[in-house]
This record gives sequence, C-alpha cells and structure tokens, in this order.
Amino acid sequence: MNNWHDPESGRHRGGLWSFVGMLSFGLLCILLGAAMVYGLFSYFLLPADSDPPELEGDEIAEPAPETGNGILDPVPDLEGNDLVDIVQNIVPAVVGVNNQVVVEQFGQETTRDIETGSGVVISIDGYIVTNQHVIENAEKIMVLFSDQTYREAELIGYDTLTDLALLKVEAEDLVYIPLGDSDQVNVGQRVLAVGNPLGFQQTVTSGIISALDRQVRVPGSEYAYTFIQTDAMINPGNSGGPLVDMNGNIIGINTAKVSLPGVEGIGFSIPSNIVKRVIDDLEEQGRVSRPHLGVLLEDWIDYSGEQARLGVRIVDIAEGTPADVAGLLPGDVIISIEGKHVHFFAQLFDRLFQFYPGDQITIGVLREDIVETFTVVPDERPERHPLEGE
Repeated sequence: MNNWHDPESGRHRGGLWSFVGMLSFGLLCILLGAAMVYGLFSYFLLPADSDPPELEGDEIAEPAPETGNGILDPVPDLEGNDLVDIVQNIVPAVVGVNNQVVVEQFGQETTRDIETGSGVVISIDGYIVTNQHVIENAEKIMVLFSDQTYREAELIGYDTLTDLALLKVEAEDLVYIPLGDSDQVNVGQRVLAVGNPLGFQQTVTSGIISALDRQVRVPGSEYAYTFIQTDAMINPGNSGGPLVDMNGNIIGINTAKVSLPGVEGIGFSIPSNIVKRVIDDLEEQGRVSRPHLGVLLEDWIDYSGEQARLGVRIVDIAEGTPADVAGLLPGDVIISIEGKHVHFFAQLFDRLFQFYPGDQITIGVLREDIVETFTVVPDERPERHPLEGE
C-alpha cells in the first residue's frame, strides 16, 4: 500500500509543511531584526568623523592629490624639511682628520695613518677644532673636506686636560659652523652629532641632550670638567666632530662614549664655552693658561640637615700657594666662586676656568657651619702639582 495515501501518513505530511513554514518565517524575522539593529548602530554609535565634513559658505572640497601610481601623497613634514636644511648647512664644515707618521718602506719614505677622527671648521679662514687624542704624536696632519680634497693642516696648539686641539689650513671662504653658548642648552633639547665614524664621511646622527654637568675626571690629573651627555650616536671616528643644536650652532665637541656590554646611547661632548676658552688661548699663545690655587680637593656632601649640602672640601694646601696666602685651611668646604654655587669637583674647575692667573676671585667657604668669603689671587698652574705624590 502506498503510504502517501494512508491517513496516518497524510497527517505526518501536513505537519512537515507546517514546520518548514514556521522555520522560514523565523529566519525572515531574524534577518529583519539584524538589519534594524545594524541601522540603529550605524546611526547612533559610529564616530561623527565617519560622516563627510560639512563645508561653510561657497567652500568646495578639492579632490585629494594623487601620485602617478594612485597613492596619496604624504602630508609635508615641515620639521623634517627644517632638519634637512640644517644638515645641508653644517655637513660641509665637518672634516676628516688623519694623523700621519712618516715610515720607511722598501727603501722609500711614505706616510701612514696612525689615527683618524673628525674635526669642524669654525672660521671662514680655516681654523679647525678637533680632539687632542686624534692628533697625538702626529708628524703630519691631513684634513679631508666634503668635496674629497685634502689639505695639510698646521697644528696651532693642543690641550691634553680638555682633549682639544686647534688646527689651521690655508684656505679662504670655507663653510664653517659658529660656536654657540653651551650655558643656554637644556636637557631634552634636540641635537645632531656629525663626524666620520669608521671612515664613513659626514655621518649625521640625531638625539637629545640627555644630561648636563656630567663630571668626568682627567686621568692622571687633579682636574675634572663637566660634559654634555647625549644619546646621539657617537662611534669611533666621531671624536672631534661637532654636537649641533637646531639653530645650526656648535654646542659641544664630541669626545667619548661609554663602551660597555649592553650600554647604548651614552656619549659625551665638551661644552662649547670650554672650547671657546681653550681655542682663544691656543690661538693667542699656543697654550692654555690656567688659574692655580695649590690645593687638593674632594667632593663633600653633608646629610645632617633636612636638605643635603654640597660642596668641595679642601683636603690639603701647599705652603705659600694662593690658597694658603688667602687664609684657606684644610677642612674648609668651597661652596661658591664669585657668588655662583659650587656643588661638586668638576663644577669648581669650570668656575675657575672663567678666570686667568692674576685675577682676583671671591671664594665662598663653609668653615664650622659658618659661611666665610676669601679673596684669592691664583697663579699659573705649574707643570707638576706641588702636592702631587704627597
């Protein structure tokens, strides 16, 4: 018997069509509901800037410019363009410095580089600043300019304590970079370092001033000076190159970096105001004239009060020296020079370096918790410190 004509089977057939109809109606409701939810979401919840901008008055929106391949042109980087202009102005003034010695090879004399570094032209008539360690023991100094020409340089003078040297080439109308005021720079200020690392000429790196007044002691000496710390990359060959601000002025001469495993971005530059003093002396007299007090010193910190007090303590004084004549005593703590605070060892020498032998200098001293002032007339720094080795 055909089951499709059986009454029992007919009831099953009718139920099946009812189920299909209800399922179809349910799916249609779900789709309509989803469409309504999407419309409400789009209208109320999407950000306002997804709508096209409204124009005021007769303003007409111009179509976006396109390049030949249909990609939108980038927005001009005005700061980047300014940076490019600065670099183009300063790079021609940065030179390579080759320290050469004469050697005999196959019966003939020839020159050989024993050190290479960087330098910067600071005047239109050919004065060049570099590091002293770059030209140390040189028999011949050759300077490589950005146009690939070499000129032999005359050594005007050098100073081992600040690691600076002044060179001179016979030339006119050279591109140069002026020396700025390092006392006006600030932490976080953007800077450029330019030099010839590993022989790659006129390499530019950028960064910021990471810190000021970093104390660095001069090896084998009683002296110390403050340096500018920067994270602009300084590598072998950068020594003697300039640290430049965004006005195109030299604010430091790059001289060293911390080379330890895992340490990056800690480089040091000699402040431009120290450079000015040194090159002025070298140009005028071929050496640097330093004031000398005749004392041995150490950093001093007093934690006994609510706020720590800083200064430089006199450990010993040589008899008959300017400090002795002025009435200073061992144990005195120097806290100021001409009214300017002295907080640590290198800062003291920076302050003194603003004066010459024979100048009268007012020194503020903390003696048994009482501030006293003394007038000291420093003499010329001798070749050997009177207390050295004692």
